[in-house]
Amino acid sequence: MLLLQVSDAVMCRAFPTTLRKAAHAWFKSLRPRSIHSFAQLSDLFQKHFVSSRTRRKNSASLLNVVQERNESLSRYLGRFNAATLEIDNLDESVKYTAFMRGLRPTTKFAFAVNKSPPGNMSDLLDKANKYIQAEEYLETHKEHRGDNGQGQEKRAREDSPRSGRGSKRSRRDERRPKEMFDMKNLTPLNARPSQILHEIKDKEILERPEKMRSAPSQRDRNLWCHYHNDHGHTTDKCESLKRAIEALIKRGHLRGYVNRRNEKREATPSRKR
Repeated sequence: MLLLQVSDAVMCRAFPTTLRKAAHAWFKSLRPRSIHSFAQLSDLFQKHFVSSRTRRKNSASLLNVVQERNESLSRYLGRFNAATLEIDNLDESVKYTAFMRGLRPTTKFAFAVNKSPPGNMSDLLDKANKYIQAEEYLETHKEHRGDNGQGQEKRAREDSPRSGRGSKRSRRDERRPKEMFDMKNLTPLNARPSQILHEIKDKEILERPEKMRSAPSQRDRNLWCHYHNDHGHTTDKCESLKRAIEALIKRGHLRGYVNRRNEKREATPSRKR
C-alpha cells in the first residue's frame, strides 16, 4: 500500500488493514488512545516483532554448517539446503566448496566424493541423494529382518501384559501431545510457533519431538523445521510443535502467547433474543 501526503491519523487507521494473524492481534491489544503518531506506532511494531524478523546471511555463513558427529548425510544435507535459502545470489561454486568442506572426513561418502570429485553442485547432490537412498534401503531391510525374528519376539514380549512394559508404553503414549489435542481446537495464539520456539528454546520446558516418520528421501529438502532439526516442513507448519505448545499452555506455561480476544469470544456464548 502506498500512502502519499496524508495525515498521521489516516496512516494509523490504514495500518491495521495490512496486518494478519499475530500482527493484527498485537494491534488489537494496544490500549485505546495510547498512539499519538504513526512514527510511534511504527516504532512499537518494529520493537515487538524484531525477534521474528528474517535476517539475510552472506555466503561465509555456510562455512559454519558442518556435519556433526553421528549425523546422517540426509540430515546434514537438509540443514545445508536450509542455510542456502537464507543467502541471496549464492554462487554454485561457493555452495559446492562449502558442502564439501562441511562433510565429516571420516564418513564413507566424504571418502567417495574426494576420491572421485563430482564435476559440479548438481552432480554432487545427485550422488548424495543416491547414497542416502542406499542408506535408507539398508536401514529398512535391517529393521524388517529383525535379526532373524528375535527383534519381533522381543517387541512381542515387551508388549505382553505379563512383562508390564506394554502398559508403560501405552501410558507414555497417552502423555504425548499428539494424542491429547485436536489440531482444529488448539488455543489461538498471538505469535507464530517459530517465534515462540525461538523465545523459549533455552528454558528447557519444551518436550523433544519424535523423529519424523517419513523417509528423508520423500521429504522436501527446501523446507526446514527448527523443532525437529530436520527437513520436510517449515517450523510454523509443524504439528508436533503446535501440540507441544498447546501442552505447555494447558500446564500453565506460555499464557502470554494466548490470543485473549479470541479466547474471550469463544468462551462467551451469544444470547438469544
